[in-house]
Amino acid sequence: MRLNHRQLEAFRALIDTGSVTEAASRLHVTQPAASRLIADLEKTIGYALFLRQRKRLLPTPEAIALYEEVERSFIGLDTIADAAKDIGSFRRGALHIAGLPALALDFLPRVIAQFCDDRPDISVSLKIHSSPRVLQCVASQQFDIGFAETDVEHPSVTSKILHAAPFVAILPKGHKLLEKSVLWPNDFEGQNYISLGSDYISRRKIDAIFLAYNVQRIMNIESQLSMAVGNLVAAGAGVSIIDLVTARSLRDYGMIEIRPFLPEIEFAFRVLLPSHRPLSPLGETFLQIATEDLRKF
Repeated sequence: MRLNHRQLEAFRALIDTGSVTEAASRLHVTQPAASRLIADLEKTIGYALFLRQRKRLLPTPEAIALYEEVERSFIGLDTIADAAKDIGSFRRGALHIAGLPALALDFLPRVIAQFCDDRPDISVSLKIHSSPRVLQCVASQQFDIGFAETDVEHPSVTSKILHAAPFVAILPKGHKLLEKSVLWPNDFEGQNYISLGSDYISRRKIDAIFLAYNVQRIMNIESQLSMAVGNLVAAGAGVSIIDLVTARSLRDYGMIEIRPFLPEIEFAFRVLLPSHRPLSPLGETFLQIATEDLRKF
């Protein structure tokens, strides 16, 4: 037995409306065409589905039982149709994001919350890794967007600057250096200094500046995460120099104070994208929101 989808549409419409005329209108066909679809369905399955009484069609018990099965199938098709519509309007889908901690611990969660606010069916996965690991994630083509510090050349990854800004000095509240509006390397002479990890490009840039100025800092504590560095500063363990985004987050929470640092050391957040497949419209929208929010921030 091979059923015709159009016949089942006519059958469903007739049960729903109770009228051949209205069923035909729903299907955008003539009344005779709708009646023929029902007759062909009855012929195919081998038994009557409707009793003809006084120009009306009344469903048989077999028709009611069949309708339940047909309705389940059509609900499934309607669900698929709704999903296709949502995907086309960027309201359904999935994004896989990898980010360095400087963005992924505070800034990106806020962007994700904003992005998902009116997109309840969107699935977002955020993995937090070091910049080299973010590169590997994107190069695997299993992640849609990566946020990193490292400027790389990789055949499977395209890279562009998302936002660039100078490093800033961060100090605990009440620190004597807050009397100055701008800090120079000489201001850090003999200060307890919280360092980033020695394998960070940022750490090497900062150390090179202090070496050039022949400034000796007391460097007994270091951390791989700029957010952890900021928390150590807030706890009074020392002072430091970190990226502006992390510093602003910590300052907005009332934990530390910020001062400009000269000479400027630029820090650039970069977005990494898989080079072997285009970014989806969903990803484009997320990236646009992240870029705009980062510039405002």
